[in-house]
Amino acid sequence: MTHFLSGRRRFLRMSIAGCAAASVPLGQVAGQAMAQPATITLADVNRMDLAAFLKAFGEVYEFSPWVAEAAYAKRPFATVTALHQALADSFAAASRERQFKFLHDLSDIGDKSAKAETVTDASRGEQKASGINALNATDQALLEALNKAYRQKFDMAFVICVRRNTVAWIFSEYERRMNSSSDSELEVAIREQSYITRLRIAELVTGEGMPKVYGELSAHVLDAMVGKPAQGVAVELYEIWGEQSHKVAQGVTNADGRAIVMSGQPLPIGRYELRFAIGDYYRKTGAIASGEKPFLDVVPMRMFISKPEESYHFPLVATPFSYTIHG
Repeated sequence: MTHFLSGRRRFLRMSIAGCAAASVPLGQVAGQAMAQPATITLADVNRMDLAAFLKAFGEVYEFSPWVAEAAYAKRPFATVTALHQALADSFAAASRERQFKFLHDLSDIGDKSAKAETVTDASRGEQKASGINALNATDQALLEALNKAYRQKFDMAFVICVRRNTVAWIFSEYERRMNSSSDSELEVAIREQSYITRLRIAELVTGEGMPKVYGELSAHVLDAMVGKPAQGVAVELYEIWGEQSHKVAQGVTNADGRAIVMSGQPLPIGRYELRFAIGDYYRKTGAIASGEKPFLDVVPMRMFISKPEESYHFPLVATPFSYTIHG
């Protein structure tokens, strides 16, 4: 799936050069859950006894019911956000040794050798959704080398909320975080676990005060020739890494000239290109004669998304011969 440039591979391999070969302890992968209809109401949660609460939330922090048990004492929860915060606070309040053991026991991202009983269904779904489990052979080998190097330096799994990051950005984060201190990495891992579990809770429980976990990317096109919204413009979103690109979402403008390109999920951190099919639109409207090649074909706009839970809107004003994009 993902094809990183050879220069990127060389740089990453240089960053892990000198690490001695060692076996990687088997633990648990870090990731986010696939979006599913919430099946538990907040009122249900507040009525649960401890056994029911542990059954529902004991695996939100991977195979660690002690986190849910500590959070249970903070019932009743006024909001779904408060429920998640109770879980996150319980993990953050644990001893450093207990936190470290949890992180050490996680299996590595993209570990194809992990046994089924050591990986939750949520984690498997999260990796599948992100694409990190569908790398080509070269990138899979690089991922395994990075996992090994990270464990050799920090003695724990590399933790990142995979649904909040593009595959390309995940690889970049390995590179950047290899230069961090152990204390810094522990803090980052705890924060990423909070992102992971926030998504899981938001997709499991419904009620008052839902945490904000999804973003939205939309576009709006105005046909400046007629001074009206442009209906029927195809808008495609491509993830960019190096000189490679991969389409990840698409939409078509409605009667108001608006298209929802991506929604109902976090917008993964990374580089993108938005492409407006203006040439096709003007051919369909008759502004360009049949068989005539348009002056403008596809109008591109590149951007970097850094806030997965925010809304991004990109208005385009176009004619067959000119355009303006407002970020």
